[in-house]
Amino acid sequence: MTIFKDDEFVEIDLLLRRGAHINRANMALYDYMCHHLTELKDFYFRYGCSLYQHPDGFFYATVKGGKIQTRLLPKSCVHLGMFLALKARDPEITRSSGRISVNQLLQDIETSVPRDILQQVYAPKRREAVVDECINDELNKSLRTLAELGFIELTDLAIRPLEAINRFAELARSNNEPSDENRLNLIVTRGVVFLEDGEEVEGEADE
Repeated sequence: MTIFKDDEFVEIDLLLRRGAHINRANMALYDYMCHHLTELKDFYFRYGCSLYQHPDGFFYATVKGGKIQTRLLPKSCVHLGMFLALKARDPEITRSSGRISVNQLLQDIETSVPRDILQQVYAPKRREAVVDECINDELNKSLRTLAELGFIELTDLAIRPLEAINRFAELARSNNEPSDENRLNLIVTRGVVFLEDGEEVEGEADE
């Protein structure tokens, strides 16, 4: 029986095509991926995609070529993702079933990150009178985007980082110093960007 007739395949296909991750939080889709990984890899290979299972368990696809449209995360999502990857290591989070109050998260990022960095990342080229409002709006928008892509679970009151949040931690990983945690701190609190050899920064055009 072909997998293409399965409801699970349709749902997985829609998620992967928009850049989402398949985590254990959705056990039905996760089990389906585990049982049909070879078939799915062969299918997406024809579209120029590579399907991966991360060592932490979650699945995601990368795109090479133009058969499937790629999605470039805005720097606000990347910055917030790195901040959440750092927060997920906090023992306080593990003691609360991995959940973080949305209000507490917003307070933490405002107190941990200098305001000029917040403005640069979340409210560039905005008038001073509306900067705080724009930062808050962009943070909430970024949370929704991260939830849509399977990096976090989001409710009105709390978020829970999922396994895929570790992809942001890996952006700061290097064989050289500083350590992973120090790099995350530098990126989140100082706006530092670390590049690998030959790597270029991509960005979205300003509106």
